[in-house]
Amino acid sequence: MVIKFYSYEFKLFIAGILSFLIIHFSNIFYVILPKIPNLSVIFNQLLDILVNLIVYSTIVSFITYKLFEGNETGKYYIIWFWSLFINYYFFHITLNFPFKLGIFTGSVLALFFAIPPSLIMSAIRYKKGEVKDSLPTHQLWMGTVMFVALILLSIYTGIKITFFLYGALVGLLLSFLAIGTSRTLINLSLVPMFIIAIEYTGNTIYHVTLLTILLIFGISFLVFWTSMKPAVIINQITGEITPIGVVSSRYFALALPVIVTVIWYFVHLIFVHVTYSEYISPLTLNTFPLIFMPTVIFSTLADYLRGRELNKIVRQYTGQETSGIIGGVGLADGLWLDLVGVMIYYLTIIRFGFLDGSLFYLIFISPIIVILTRFT
Repeated sequence: MVIKFYSYEFKLFIAGILSFLIIHFSNIFYVILPKIPNLSVIFNQLLDILVNLIVYSTIVSFITYKLFEGNETGKYYIIWFWSLFINYYFFHITLNFPFKLGIFTGSVLALFFAIPPSLIMSAIRYKKGEVKDSLPTHQLWMGTVMFVALILLSIYTGIKITFFLYGALVGLLLSFLAIGTSRTLINLSLVPMFIIAIEYTGNTIYHVTLLTILLIFGISFLVFWTSMKPAVIINQITGEITPIGVVSSRYFALALPVIVTVIWYFVHLIFVHVTYSEYISPLTLNTFPLIFMPTVIFSTLADYLRGRELNKIVRQYTGQETSGIIGGVGLADGLWLDLVGVMIYYLTIIRFGFLDGSLFYLIFISPIIVILTRFT
């Protein structure tokens, strides 16, 4: 048996824990500056926050200096963003933020005040080289935006997703390990992902027809099979090949639940018109959760099968076998984001209904996620 430990990503996680703890206990050690005359209360508070964040991040930076070989400002920003975000929404700890923006207050706070500490961490590591062999920052940011959207939507709708969040936390911890053979490794974060899918699909599978199950499973497989592709970089001069992995469109996770829903709806409509409506169960809020299970099953299966294709391509060019990993480190892996996309859509239609919910998802939620992810 082969065991792979993602040491660099785990070190980033440790830095995240330290920054979280410092923010969490910041009220105890909070430095209050003398008030500057002729400066408004708001700006005095903002100055206090800025100075404290600089002090906090300097401490974390020196404590973790030896952990990282590189300098990745984007990942430091994500670390501090989550430290601020989690403390605000889950522990109700804030840094005297003077603006009130409803449920978005903590997100805006985290967006802006993650900038100074991340710059400090990067400045202290200025002379260190850039780390290349780790999860790309843009992928981590995509995962960050989608998880934040899900959490804020849960708060807005009042629909609890406690089981999902606990499962995601376990998935994050397990994602630093992958086990398997020398040819194929399985990232352990897949385990809670399957458990989450089983929980949300629940008894739905017993309340739809067999043909409906076959339909949704078939649609899911085809969608994942056509969207996921093996990717390589071939040097046209030297012929050297660099395997990238199995990839899909950056925003596939947002389109996935809509695609499955639309196909399901129209297939049922066709069967109704030909007087065979009992063969395909109608799409309702009670039957929709059926798609959770095939989403996880076939994203994983397609990842494995396309990974074998990638191995064949590499072997064709180099004559050597490559090792593949099903699933990836952290919760920004595409397989997790597919599940998050389904979850976001599910909460939306529960709150607003299928028609209004789908329009809200397509016109409001998805464009905002796309815009925010373009910042990287």
